[in-house]
Amino acid sequence: MNNPYLLKKQLQENEEELSNYLRDMNIWQEQMKRKEHSPPFNFQKPNGKKKPKTNPSKASISRISSWDYSAWDKFNVDDACNELDTQNELKKNDNYGSSVDCLNNKLQSKQSEGLYEKKLGNVLVQKQKWAEAILRYTRAIEYYDKDPIFYANRALCYLKTNEFKLAIIDCTSSLELDRSYVKAYQRRSAAYMALGMYNEAKKDIKDVLKLEPNNKQAKADMEVVYNKIKQGEIQKMSDIKCQKTNTTNNLQSQMISSKMLCKEDDKPIQMVIPDWPQRVGCKQITSIQKPPHLRSKKPFSTLKIKDVQVDQEELNNIHLLQTTLKEVCEKKNKDQSINKEIIPMKKNSAQTIKKQAAIPPVPLTYVQLKQDWALIKDDQKLLFEYLKQIPGKRIPSIVRNSMDNDLFVDILRILLAEFVKNGCDITDYLIGISELPRLQMLVMFCSSHEVSCIKELLNHVSKSVSENAFKNLKESFGV
Repeated sequence: MNNPYLLKKQLQENEEELSNYLRDMNIWQEQMKRKEHSPPFNFQKPNGKKKPKTNPSKASISRISSWDYSAWDKFNVDDACNELDTQNELKKNDNYGSSVDCLNNKLQSKQSEGLYEKKLGNVLVQKQKWAEAILRYTRAIEYYDKDPIFYANRALCYLKTNEFKLAIIDCTSSLELDRSYVKAYQRRSAAYMALGMYNEAKKDIKDVLKLEPNNKQAKADMEVVYNKIKQGEIQKMSDIKCQKTNTTNNLQSQMISSKMLCKEDDKPIQMVIPDWPQRVGCKQITSIQKPPHLRSKKPFSTLKIKDVQVDQEELNNIHLLQTTLKEVCEKKNKDQSINKEIIPMKKNSAQTIKKQAAIPPVPLTYVQLKQDWALIKDDQKLLFEYLKQIPGKRIPSIVRNSMDNDLFVDILRILLAEFVKNGCDITDYLIGISELPRLQMLVMFCSSHEVSCIKELLNHVSKSVSENAFKNLKESFGV
């Protein structure tokens, strides 16, 4: 602040601010003085015209001094009350009229918006953009839902998009608003015809002809509907005849089969009775076939059981029978056990053949690799053979960016468990896996055991690989 130029400049700015402030204060004071001197209300109109003279009776009613007793004697209370009531009613009517006007204005605005949406829908119908036109007509209905044309136009769009049930709903709603709207009847009849409801279509076409007797389209549709109804009746008659013929044929075949059973060369069928072994003092009971209406309805009689002494010869015979039965059963069990031993041998041989034949070919895509791996996942040897036939350097081209964490872990497990044990070279496989683009992510989601597996594989490969290659493998695996 030692600079005199800056001090001078600041003093000038302060003087300007003070002068502006004082000027504003003076202006405000002058305005306030004008308001004080001006009258509070201006009763005269701007045109200078005087007010019309009021009725003296009304003026006397509104203004009567307290000392004017003669005026109070002439004052009519009932007339004053009636006048107040009429004034209140007039005020209410004015408010009601203003509210009605507001509602009418709102309805008119909504109707105008609906008509605007309808015009946009008509333009889209001319361009055959049916779905967009449906949206426009729905917006028009949302704005103003008492115009039958909106519903009928949307029904036309539904007919073009084969949504016949929605078209019928829109046409019915349009006809509820206007019973004399011909296009709604025609479009609903077209929807009924498309759905095969020809009787309903016939009613709508009749309504069209009542309103417009010279409508050519309605006459043509009526002929088509009559022909369809006739064809349907003929088809029904043919179906009924076919059903009758089928029932008669079935009855005839049943009758023929029953006759064939009952008669053969006019002789009854003889019942074949098996030759059961006869015993002393026992009777053989044969079955008697009777129709249901001739069978007895009595309950079975209770049998009386008696203790009977059996001869020694019969006991010996029963014992012989039991021994023979035991021998037969033992022989059968032996045969079954031999067969069971043979069957698993056959199954094992078949399984080995299947395993040899079940090794899938070399996959070309990751999807094939995933499917083949899922098929032979349970057998570790098959996985070893399958992975062995895939060149290790081809793994990145097969898998690309789609390597799964589970598949990654399974491949490492097979390499450690089978390839290392069998003395197979795994350098190509590790190099191929190291070229995968998402390797760091896969290793990050591995457990500690799986990371130790990767370390073992790298240690196994370190002997057969140069130091630079080994360092690159370690960096790519991030171990």
